[in-house]
Amino acid sequence: MSTKQEAPTVYRRVKIENKGWRYQRVEVGKGHKTGDLTGPFYKLAVVGTKANGRPNQQWLPLDGETYTEALESAKTAVAVLDAQRQGLTVAQAQDITNASRTPIKAARDQFISETQKTKSKKTLAAYTLHLDQFIAANKKIHFIDEISTSVLRGFRDFLAGAGFSDKTQHNRMVTILSLLKKHGIKTDFSLADDLQTVDETPARPYTVEELKKLFAAMSDEDKLIYKFFLGTACRAQEVSFAAWADIDFTKRTYHICPKKDAGFTVKNHEVRTVQLPAELVELLKEHKKTAPKSRWIFTNEDGGPDNHFLRKLKKIALRAGLNCGHCKTTVTKGKYEGKKEVEVTCATDPVCKNFYLHRFRKTCATRWSSAAIPVRDIQILLGHKSLETTQIYLGGSNLGAIQSRFDAAFSD
Repeated sequence: MSTKQEAPTVYRRVKIENKGWRYQRVEVGKGHKTGDLTGPFYKLAVVGTKANGRPNQQWLPLDGETYTEALESAKTAVAVLDAQRQGLTVAQAQDITNASRTPIKAARDQFISETQKTKSKKTLAAYTLHLDQFIAANKKIHFIDEISTSVLRGFRDFLAGAGFSDKTQHNRMVTILSLLKKHGIKTDFSLADDLQTVDETPARPYTVEELKKLFAAMSDEDKLIYKFFLGTACRAQEVSFAAWADIDFTKRTYHICPKKDAGFTVKNHEVRTVQLPAELVELLKEHKKTAPKSRWIFTNEDGGPDNHFLRKLKKIALRAGLNCGHCKTTVTKGKYEGKKEVEVTCATDPVCKNFYLHRFRKTCATRWSSAAIPVRDIQILLGHKSLETTQIYLGGSNLGAIQSRFDAAFSD
């Protein structure tokens, strides 16, 4: 038995005393006459999704001078917009044989919406980019059950042909496979067999000499930032969203926890507490005396969480004369109409690939290991889910401490 579909709501623009022009719903049903109403008429429609995941609504003008004509126009507009949101034609959207199928755009929107609840804004943006690129590259595919092994391999070849690195290909395919898994779609595509092996280059701890030169080239404010990195092994976002309320000066700890109101989630949902070195505690105490009354320890010009740590570090490395001089990249220089892309090297610009934030995390973990802190404790301090990850992370960390053994093994 078919159910009667509700008629779309139609609005008019009316002038209300002391309030100005307002959109007013046309009331229908018993006691309401619509025959004498004249246009223009409007429909409030969802035309997409905002960056925050909420519906993007717009007022659409409807064709027709009478309510009856406007109502028919609204029905057509609703059908068209609904089909567009699903990436379908009106005929496909209204085809009863497609009723139980999931349009790929609807699957994408659902995936992004659910991801928003648990992942950071950066991760959400990456997932959105990956899925939108896949949809754009497969315009003839409308439903998620049409995604086959050959389609996945075709997208892999598209990425390779566009010059994306093996790691980028791997990350984007992981996102697509996660979407398929969510909807129970199985294929024969294998990350191990269908993609090139991604060689992960482990982070190197900073040498004592590098740290001395870096800190010598820093302002007092910068020293506090990077000593915080060095003393806590925290990730960039965990430092950005470090709040004064998270610091226990008596116990000398930093409690790493999510800040949902600020859009910050802890990676792997591992809330943890890190012990702070005495020197860092004293620096924080001094900073608190002169810091503006802010929720955050490290703030930008607007008083919000600072998130330019990497950019600052690369400038410091250049200033300290530590850049290797061989790294090349393309950057945009100039302002307004004078902007242009130019190739630069780290001999003259802050683009050296040898200086990045994760090396502070590696350095701190290495020092903990050298100080005989149990590996299980280091696992908790780093926020790793498994001990295996921590053991791989610490691999080769203490080779310098046993240099004499290598020398002895080589000697006659």
